[in-house]
Amino acid sequence: MKYLLLTLPLMAISPSALAKTEADYELTAEAGAVYNSELVVDEIDQRSSSGDMARYLSLDLGGDWVIEDRFNIKAGYNVSDTDYQDSDDFDLTIHRFYGDVSYDFSAVTVGASQHEIDAKLAGDSFLDMSRGSFYLSKLFNNSIFVRAETIRIDKSFDTLPQRDATNDALGVDSYFFYNQGNSFFSLGYSAEEERAASPEFSYDGDNYRATLSNKFGHDNNHRLQLQWRYFDRDYRADFPSIRKVRNDSRNTLRLAWDYYFTPQYSLVTQLENTESSSNFETADYTANEISLLFKVEL
Repeated sequence: MKYLLLTLPLMAISPSALAKTEADYELTAEAGAVYNSELVVDEIDQRSSSGDMARYLSLDLGGDWVIEDRFNIKAGYNVSDTDYQDSDDFDLTIHRFYGDVSYDFSAVTVGASQHEIDAKLAGDSFLDMSRGSFYLSKLFNNSIFVRAETIRIDKSFDTLPQRDATNDALGVDSYFFYNQGNSFFSLGYSAEEERAASPEFSYDGDNYRATLSNKFGHDNNHRLQLQWRYFDRDYRADFPSIRKVRNDSRNTLRLAWDYYFTPQYSLVTQLENTESSSNFETADYTANEISLLFKVEL
């Protein structure tokens, strides 16, 4: 059904409309090094306090088609690979296929998106995840952009079926642009409800986020971005290992600096600090991450 919802608008496109299609294709590749003070796989509560360096690679292939200025189709494929020097149990490869269709009704833009994700941990199949959303968005005076969406995520774990879950969320994000559109500030919130096969993994959560992004320098060849993320989760049943209901919260700050040698080639530096608080010991930690990546956008 979810694939049908994405393909129905495509079937309704007339041949004359297809003749007025504008197409754009992109290839983005990243390669570099990442250091983590704590190695964490949140989805299965796997953690190691032995920090390690990793080689990171990613590739994204995408297409964007605009039909008669109002109908927009996006589709693509992304793969990322994190390979640690000593901690093979945390090596992670993620394949993602994605698609998005939207229509601009002038008063509001209506759209739907679908993401299919396959994750491998230490070379073995680990998680299959399907994420679908419906959204409404609107740009006001070319300076304020608001998007509201409803999201459903289905998770299936290869070796931990008790963690299989469905996650339903409602969210809204607002972007405020200035500096001739080269800078923006954003605020967002979403409420989620996850129901797992085993009740101790089910929870209700709140998510808050904010981003400040600024381009500057000659030809805007520098971009500085500060991101903040916070969530709290209240679980619905006693967690066996602690014999009580689990409560988690997490505060994450990320500072990123991109330096563009040319519009296509850049150096990306990121610093990230995570304070994770929980009455479950594995999820109670402080982590610091630094990454240095070379990026190509064609």
